[in-house]
Amino acid sequence: MLNTVLNDGKIRQTMVQTDENGKILDKPPYRPFTEYILGSDRYGYDLVHLLVEGAKWTIGIVLIVALLRMILSIIISSFVFSLKPAFFNSMKSIFEPFSVVPQTIIAYFILFSVLWRPGDGFHTSFWERATFETIVLVFLAVPNLTIHLANEMKIVERESFIEVARTLGAGKARIFFKHIVPHVYEKWILLFGQQFIQSLTLLAHLGFMSLFFGGTIPPSDDGTPPRSVSYEWSGVIGGDISYLYSYPWIVLVPIGFFIATSIGVALINESVKSYFQSEDRLRLRSIKAAKRDESVKIKLTAS
Repeated sequence: MLNTVLNDGKIRQTMVQTDENGKILDKPPYRPFTEYILGSDRYGYDLVHLLVEGAKWTIGIVLIVALLRMILSIIISSFVFSLKPAFFNSMKSIFEPFSVVPQTIIAYFILFSVLWRPGDGFHTSFWERATFETIVLVFLAVPNLTIHLANEMKIVERESFIEVARTLGAGKARIFFKHIVPHVYEKWILLFGQQFIQSLTLLAHLGFMSLFFGGTIPPSDDGTPPRSVSYEWSGVIGGDISYLYSYPWIVLVPIGFFIATSIGVALINESVKSYFQSEDRLRLRSIKAAKRDESVKIKLTAS
């Protein structure tokens, strides 16, 4: 984002290099560790600088998609989990097919007519296409995610302390916020990380299928491959996939950025999970210590 603010989004570029006599010394794409540390694309743009500029789109889009997926699914599942078993099971049977059909295929057929530029140009603005794609990517996961979250809530709802709370006169809202949410919010946080990785993977798959975020400029008659209207990472991969064997670094560098981001989020998720587990162990230890102290007090009183 700072590159956009401070550098006006400009990317380092080196065109054909010549000596003082006009003889061509080198031309793009430049190999890694020559002109730039990780090389350049076919237009001479520094790949690292290019991917830094596109990171705000890729990571920002995926964050928004993952966050909206979780918010919508939590809201819907908070109503769904308390439905009668027959109705809930009917919903499960309707939404289960979504887990069988790959999300990439569904997204491709829905988005192709919007993102693939026709011969006379786009009829919608970039932000309209980007908003539509974001909505599609969000709602693709909401049915399965909602059922999964509702199942987790139902498991907690069957616990004996929930029945005790009802007996003591607690309403549905109090039971949900005071008893169910404290038992499932840790799973929500971990699911957010999983949804981030899943959304990132979906974006990469669409890039391989030449559907880039915000729109795709189709290949031209002179052999120019499809191009993205932004520097989003999946567009960089999909637009240059034809160079995988001739200039492999042009494709492998953005793939490496994808992998590094996925590993980073997975490590964060693992750290959060370890933190929750250590907190649970400390809580259990304190409960055992309190019970032990209480039993000691009872023995002293009896003696």
